[in-house]
Amino acid sequence: MIMKLRLFGILMVFVALGMFSCDKIEPPYKQSGGEVGDGTTRKVLLEDYTGHTCVNCPSAAKVALELKEIYGENIILMGVHAGFFAMPQVSPFLMDLRTEAGETWDTFFGISLAGNPKGMINRTSTGGIYYYNKGEWSSKVASIIEDKARAKLAIDVAYNNTSRKLELKVTAEFLKTLSGAAKLQVLILEDSIVGAQRNNDVNIGPPVIEDYVHRHVLRGDINGSWGEQIGSNSGETVGSVIEKTYSYDVNPEWVDKHCSIIAYLYYAAGYEIIQVEEAHLIP
Repeated sequence: MIMKLRLFGILMVFVALGMFSCDKIEPPYKQSGGEVGDGTTRKVLLEDYTGHTCVNCPSAAKVALELKEIYGENIILMGVHAGFFAMPQVSPFLMDLRTEAGETWDTFFGISLAGNPKGMINRTSTGGIYYYNKGEWSSKVASIIEDKARAKLAIDVAYNNTSRKLELKVTAEFLKTLSGAAKLQVLILEDSIVGAQRNNDVNIGPPVIEDYVHRHVLRGDINGSWGEQIGSNSGETVGSVIEKTYSYDVNPEWVDKHCSIIAYLYYAAGYEIIQVEEAHLIP
């Protein structure tokens, strides 16, 4: 009888150990406010306002790329060349990467007046100021990237690389009740544009880098500088879905394999970005 009790006790110990060993959490883990791949993560758009004669801008671009390394697909970068430092000047600074939309935003938000480089992060504001110095980008991104998404976006791309014709469908699905009107902005970017850049960071290169690689550069808007309102003035209910379609002729001077589409939803009142997504012309 004693032997049976001892065997029973040993068996119970192994069962208990087995139960505790089941506490290991298997991937996918929760990341940035949602399950991996479920579309509920609130992504972050970092708009880096820059120019090819801005000596401090290469170090700011480096900060943006470091944040991309940390957050991956949950952060989307856009380089906006605007203001005085983006103007074509004497050789080798002849390239003009300015856009109508970029100049409009630069003026409206007062970014050039404050001095480049500056960044907007989901167009959130502090005391009515929408831009942040590069040293503030990391903490600002970290403060909002864990938020649950209020909406998700899908971008369907159909691109003909012979005719350079682009057909887009952008679908917005609202995951939470949205109070107030929302607008949809659709933009086209080109990555890896090589051109001259002034620089004061010896860790990056000489004072003039003639073969500097300009990353994720805004090339133009597809539906206007401020996009367009979608849905009702009062807002949207959970589960509502809105689709918009667009046609666009891609500039033959752009390298299409480096081009991508950015779409974002934002509040018409206050400009804060609700959700952002990116899709490449050529996967």
